[in-house]
Amino acid sequence: MSAVWLQIGQCGNQLGQEWWQTITSTKNKKDDMYPFYSHNGKLSVVCVDSEPKVVKKLQKQIKRGAFRESNLIVGKQGRGNNWAFGYHGIHSEGEQNLFTWTMESLRKQVERRDYYCGTVLFHSLGGGAGLSSRLCEAIREECPLGRILSVSVVPHQAGESPLQHYNSLLCLSWLQRYVDGVLLFWNDEALRQASALQGKDLPYSSCQVSFSAMNTSIACCLTGLLHPLKAFRTPSHPENRAAERRRVSWK
Repeated sequence: MSAVWLQIGQCGNQLGQEWWQTITSTKNKKDDMYPFYSHNGKLSVVCVDSEPKVVKKLQKQIKRGAFRESNLIVGKQGRGNNWAFGYHGIHSEGEQNLFTWTMESLRKQVERRDYYCGTVLFHSLGGGAGLSSRLCEAIREECPLGRILSVSVVPHQAGESPLQHYNSLLCLSWLQRYVDGVLLFWNDEALRQASALQGKDLPYSSCQVSFSAMNTSIACCLTGLLHPLKAFRTPSHPENRAAERRRVSWK
C-alpha cells in the first residue's frame, strides 16, 4: 500500500514512534521499504503537534535520517484538549499556520509517491481530536480519489480530561463523514494487554504500565493488519500460538 502517513498530536506521534521502530527494524529492507519510504530513503510520514516535545523525542529515538525535516511540524502552544481550539486553531503569531503547513507538507509528500492510494492517520479521539477532524476533512477535499484510513485511540473510560467524551463524539462524527475506514483501539484494552504481557497479577487498572508498552501493544496489532510479514511476528503473538497448537494437534 503506497500511502502517506500522518501522525497527529501527542498520542498519534507516540503511537507512530512504536510503529516506525517496528518497521525500521526489519532486516529485509529492499523488499519492504517501498510502501513506507520515498525514493531518497525518507519515511513517507508527516508529524504534527501543537507542542514540540513529543515530535522532538520521536526524531531522536527513531534512527537518524529517517524523517524529512520539513515534515516535522510543531506549534508553540497546546490546545487544552479543546476540540474547537484544535479545529479552528489559535489566532496568534506562529500558531495560525499550523494547519496550512501540515497540508502543504502532505501535498508535497503525495507528489513524491509513484502512486498515491491514500492517507493513514494516527490520532486520539480525546486530545488533538479537533485538528484530526479538520485535517481529514481537508484531505478529502484535496485528494477525493485517495482513501483515508483512521487509526483512532479511544481515551480511558475514567480519563483525566472532562472534555474527552465530547471530543470523541465530535471526532467520530467527522470520521464517519469523511474517512473510508476506522480502526478503533481502546486505551483500557491496550492497558490490559500490556499488563498481561508483563505478567502482572494485580488488576490491570492498578498496574504501573508505561505508555510505551501500551503503544507497543497497539503497534503489534497494526503490523498484523497493515504489514503482515513473518519477520514481525513474535513467539507470543496470538496467531503464532494458535498455529502452533494446530500443528501439534495434526501430529
